[in-house]
Amino acid sequence: MDLEEREASGQAAVDDATEEVVPSSQPEKLPPTTKDKTAAEMEISLDLADLLPMRWTGTDFELDEEIDPDQERRLSIKKNQRWENHFPTRSTFKSVRRLVLQTNPPAGFSFLIPPDHQRPWTPPAGYPCVYESWFTNCSLWWPLPEFLTTYCHQRRIALGQYTANGIRILVPLTVLAAELGILMSVRLFEELTTPSITTKTGIFYGKMVPKYNVNTGKPSKVNFWNRAYIYVKINDASFEDPSIVLNGYFNANIDRNSKWSQGGTESFLEEVEAIRTLSHQHWPDISEARIQAALKRIIRGNLFFKRALLIDIIVYGDDMPV
Repeated sequence: MDLEEREASGQAAVDDATEEVVPSSQPEKLPPTTKDKTAAEMEISLDLADLLPMRWTGTDFELDEEIDPDQERRLSIKKNQRWENHFPTRSTFKSVRRLVLQTNPPAGFSFLIPPDHQRPWTPPAGYPCVYESWFTNCSLWWPLPEFLTTYCHQRRIALGQYTANGIRILVPLTVLAAELGILMSVRLFEELTTPSITTKTGIFYGKMVPKYNVNTGKPSKVNFWNRAYIYVKINDASFEDPSIVLNGYFNANIDRNSKWSQGGTESFLEEVEAIRTLSHQHWPDISEARIQAALKRIIRGNLFFKRALLIDIIVYGDDMPV
């Protein structure tokens, strides 16, 4: 079912259900029995949907498990957790619904829209911050790539520190590698990029090493990229590696010169050289159709690639399913 058909059918019921708005000053509490009902059946309001965890079933939304209050974090007053140029989220239930219809995450995708007092570095445990612009302006996909979350884990940075400009580097590199039959990994990504962080804002990205800069023509920045953000539940619908443990708080104390995987096998060096010798690829040429074609190789669940144990190299087998 395409986007227009979804909008015209099941999703229209969600919009219809938002006509009766519960006053935001004293939002009505839903009875426990409503957890198994859809958003349309519950006749929830936009205000209420913005405050509760919601789960995508593949065709509609329903309430997810409520978050344990003990896991919720208040706006941090710790040292180095007052970052500049971050504001309350502009994400709403409508904007996230539109995002879900456009990006088509697997059933089970669950999110929470942060209240006004929360910021990208104050998510509940197990709900990292994700920006809408990563998908609407940078063509990222669900589930989030394993190497991206592993990279953040090993650098001890929060996922919410990663900038849209950094995603615009990550996406074409991953697609180009897949087109060459190479699975992007932390080791390869660190060879092709170098980490950069802004200490006042806490934002982070991996910028291209000049000799490997095969992607050109991308805009120098994405305006207001950090204004719309949500907290996304770590599960197999949203994360390729649902076992990942990610920082919630921002961290500016990273070693820019440290590489987590040292040395290189002959196969790894051949992969680096294959990417280096690519002709320059322009950002506008990384089309949605091209990304979708590459996803068949990128997503681990398709079994197109195997990883060797203990070392991060690609092993190709003639009997691998395509």
